[in-house]
Amino acid sequence: MPNDVLNGIVLRSTDYRESDRILNVLTKERGLVAVTARGARKPNSKHAAFASPFTYGEMEVNERLGKLQLSSSTVFESFYSIRESYEQLLSASRITSICERVADSDPNDALFLLLYHSLSVISYGENDPKDIELCFLAKLLKLEGFAPALTYCVKCGADLRRNKEVRFSNSMGGSVCERCGSAFVSASAVALEAFRRMMLLDLNDIRRVKLPEQVRKELDSLLYNYAEYVFEFTVRK
Repeated sequence: MPNDVLNGIVLRSTDYRESDRILNVLTKERGLVAVTARGARKPNSKHAAFASPFTYGEMEVNERLGKLQLSSSTVFESFYSIRESYEQLLSASRITSICERVADSDPNDALFLLLYHSLSVISYGENDPKDIELCFLAKLLKLEGFAPALTYCVKCGADLRRNKEVRFSNSMGGSVCERCGSAFVSASAVALEAFRRMMLLDLNDIRRVKLPEQVRKELDSLLYNYAEYVFEFTVRK
């Protein structure tokens, strides 16, 4: 079988045997794939530069007994600065972990581009990495079909845009007025508007996301709780 050329971003790298690595890679052409990089942990290995999380590049792979093996690779972008900051590393790791859980073997250009732009801004932007992490999650929820209602009550339809504070229900899929859901968690109008705008933001404008500290804290809890409910797996580790 002829070798296949794939463009992808390494989501996770796992040591295997004495010197190999198994790479979980989100590719443009084949979605999520697992690739064995033989000898990647050896000194001066030709695969060493590519076989690290966050690396974006081109792989030439061959298939043997139903498994992909890395033949050669070209690094387009290593996003190296992510590894030099704990905050950047934490946010980038959460993003790639979530991608690995939601991706499958079907090509998904929208998810690939969202991942690429998010890692780019975390690596090179001046934003708080947490802001980009939250923006990624907001946009992913919309991409996966879980965009919540944020401007009206999902139960009675009341317009909530003038309310300073409303309720938010994971099970009902969005905002709820006080009369319909006083038992649900409270959410500020400012945080919900930031949530709504991040979902609609063009990918090229992600670097514009800069959240006030209080909004960041509120969305960190609200977004992750909602994401874990709809995705049905633990998102934040």
